[in-house]
Amino acid sequence: MLLGNGAILGIDIGSNSIKVVELEEVGTNYQLKSLGEVPLARGSIVDKAIVNSDEVSRTLSKLIDDLGIEADDAAISISGDPVLLKRVSLPHMSDAELKKSIKWELEKLNTQAINEFSYDYQVLSAQAGKDMIDVLIVAANKNVTRDYLSILTNVGLNPVLIDLDVFSLQSVYEVNYPESTGLLALINIGASVTNVLIIDNGESVFAKDLPVGGDQYTDLIIDKMGLTYDEAEEVKHNLRAGLTDPAIEELADNFIQSISYEIKSILDHFSATHSSEKVKRIMIGGGSATLPGMNNTLSTVAQSYVGILNPFRNIDYSEAAFDPEYISDISPKMNIATGIALRKP
Repeated sequence: MLLGNGAILGIDIGSNSIKVVELEEVGTNYQLKSLGEVPLARGSIVDKAIVNSDEVSRTLSKLIDDLGIEADDAAISISGDPVLLKRVSLPHMSDAELKKSIKWELEKLNTQAINEFSYDYQVLSAQAGKDMIDVLIVAANKNVTRDYLSILTNVGLNPVLIDLDVFSLQSVYEVNYPESTGLLALINIGASVTNVLIIDNGESVFAKDLPVGGDQYTDLIIDKMGLTYDEAEEVKHNLRAGLTDPAIEELADNFIQSISYEIKSILDHFSATHSSEKVKRIMIGGGSATLPGMNNTLSTVAQSYVGILNPFRNIDYSEAAFDPEYISDISPKMNIATGIALRKP
């Protein structure tokens, strides 16, 4: 994969924050040019739908100005409720018949999907010994997509691409772990959605968005400790820094156990329905990926190796411009934005 001359600004508009990554190509490598994160006012985005576009636009515009970004072309991605992902097995058929079958499969997922969603599909493989093919169907709500793209135009950017969060993980992995082969899961634990992508020798074979994330942990702290949202977020930050108390540790353990079993359920479903092989490697990212105990608990529950997905493993950066400690701290949260920035217009 080469970035080429069409470098774009990768923008991850999440439920709680906006993250941006700007890369440039230097020879055959990538150089980090800009990156940053800014909190987003709570309620601006609900269930991945933009509720307050003015607030989102103002927040993104300020972040771009503060970082001194001069890029014109930008891309975003979406996930969660506005997205439909389904892998289906269908008989071998002509392209025209396949398109009709895809529409029928979408209507089974959502009766209004054909009218309300833009969709595409990818033939993954032919099933060995059977006259069947595996197809991955991807669809995104047209209105939600339009709202996200309008944010870019509102701040003077030229939208050149819209992707799905789950597939941006593959772009990150291809660039940073080119030596990797075999079957593995890439997982991004966001604020309200956890993206799960299973790849086999570089090919996407399964994708799923889970409606769970770090907000569940925040809500636990608010409910059990009687704190405000901002106070709960500070507690989460302190936990990562090793400053906590037994009551908070118990809440963290409950959240980690819960989301680990959610992820295990998805991996077991994949193994039972799409592969005879068990997923033995997992790479995780996102704001909750570095919670103390997340790696060990998920590894124990899923009976798999679990590592942290580093979006800057093979991307150069100037230590004069970026503090290595800052890069290390923020990198787990920057996988989606980096994956988008690696895409071509």
